Amino acid sequence: MPNVKIQVQNIVLSVTYEDVEFNLEKLSKSLDNARYDPEVFPGIAYKSEDPPASFLIFASGKMNCVGAKSMQDAKLAIKKLTNKLRKAGVRIKSDPKVQVQNIVASFDFGREFDLEKIARTFENTEYEPEVFPGLVFRVDDPKVVVLLFVSGKGVCAGAKSMADIKRAGDLITKLLRD
Repeated sequence: MPNVKIQVQNIVLSVTYEDVEFNLEKLSKSLDNARYDPEVFPGIAYKSEDPPASFLIFASGKMNCVGAKSMQDAKLAIKKLTNKLRKAGVRIKSDPKVQVQNIVASFDFGREFDLEKIARTFENTEYEPEVFPGLVFRVDDPKVVVLLFVSGKGVCAGAKSMADIKRAGDLITKLLRD
């Protein structure tokens, strides 16, 4: 049985600084690559270049971090931004609380799939090729959704850890063995 090739496409994290409020007007002026237009959106959109990640920064001391391709990159981007916030005069007493909201990864199962057959065989699937070319496979444990395509490729969304993604890939491989 060939191993599933897994590639992380996006990690979404929530970041919370305890007992911190951001002055977005002031902060937007001290951060390069920051966009702030409160009439359009109530937060700062900030882009980190190295490692690549994007942030939405809110006055409440909370942020969302998206676009990192690994947990290591996400944590480094958060650490670098935290240091920039401190340099901009924000009083941050402790490291932020970071929580994974979603990890999106692509799969390559190394073989083609008969999506019609899979849809007939498993109840936890949806397949409407005239609406979307992929089959939606809902997995309960781990609680993720895997989109499968005829090509043998797939996308896993909703995972909270790399272990969840690997388990989902292994489970799909096991269930769909010829």
